[in-house]
Order: sequence, then structure tokens, then C-alpha cells
Amino acid sequence: MFHPGDIVSYGTNGVCEITEQKRVRLAGQPCDCLILKPVYDQSMTICVPCTSQVLLDRMRPLPTKEELLAMLHEPAPAHEADADARKEQYRQALQSGDRHRLLRMVRDIHAQHQARKAQGKGLSAFDDRALHEAQNLLHSEFAYILGIEPNAVPQVHCGRTGRRIRRIKRLAFFTKDAPRNQIKF
Repeated sequence: MFHPGDIVSYGTNGVCEITEQKRVRLAGQPCDCLILKPVYDQSMTICVPCTSQVLLDRMRPLPTKEELLAMLHEPAPAHEADADARKEQYRQALQSGDRHRLLRMVRDIHAQHQARKAQGKGLSAFDDRALHEAQNLLHSEFAYILGIEPNAVPQVHCGRTGRRIRRIKRLAFFTKDAPRNQIKF
């Protein structure tokens, strides 16, 4: 169970802080809720009923920096040739918010984009939208863990296992506790 002060990833909202647990009225009934504030959107407040296991299951602890970096070395997925099956896989990955599935999805769409680019084509509207949503979720987690702003998170370089991440605009990685250029990948 999570408690006020915990930082979690919540569904498609990204990184959130649990600010408090309080009793509120939902549908006319009193209900204990966890109140979440997205870290990168302070204008939003999320109320999660403590009695809704479905909504509580959408809350996940953030990975450690080591776990996050290990994910970058996972093998690229096999590309699903059937477009309808692939769309369903993407929908499920986005709905689940599972960072491993999202990262595999981003890698798959990136590989597909490279192949289509070589043919003089672009991504489908669905793939482009799915890629954007997945990157937003992943960037939120990467940014918080690495101590940088979400718009400064490097794109995951898709491809072979062992590839490193690229830096956008020569950004040196840093955490809140370490000076620039001290973190080695």
C-alpha cells in the first residue's frame, strides 16, 4: 500500500506524488481516497478511492536508476506484421502503463519508422499518436529518476541490445544529488 509522500507512476498520468489520504464524498457516499498530484502538471489533482483495486493497481512504484538503465538494454521486440494486431498491442501497452511494454512499443515504432522512411513514407497517424503518448509517459519517469526536465529526456535509441541513449542538444545527464557530467552510462 502506498502512503502520503510516496512518489508513484499512475496510469497514463505519469509521475505523481501522493499528497494526502482523506475522506471525500464520491457519488454521495463517503470514501477514503489517496490524493495524487502529477509532478509535471501541478494544475491537476487525482483522487483514487482506496476501495477501488482496479484504480489502485494503476499505481506503480518508480524503478531505481539502475533498473531504468537496465531496461534500455533489453532486446528489441519482434515486429508484429498484422497491423490490427499491432494496434491492439499498442493500445494494451498504453492502457497498462507498463514501462517495459511501452519501451518495446517505442522501439518497434521507431524501427517501423526507419523502414518506412527508407521507402519515402511516414508513420501512420495511429502509430505517431501512440508513439507520442508512450514517450510522454516514459519521459516523465526518466526525467524524475534522472533529475532532469521531461523535455530534456533523450530519445531512446531503438535497435540492438546494448545501444546507449543519445543526448538531445548535448545534454549532460545529472541527478538532483550529482553535478553535471558525473553520471556514467
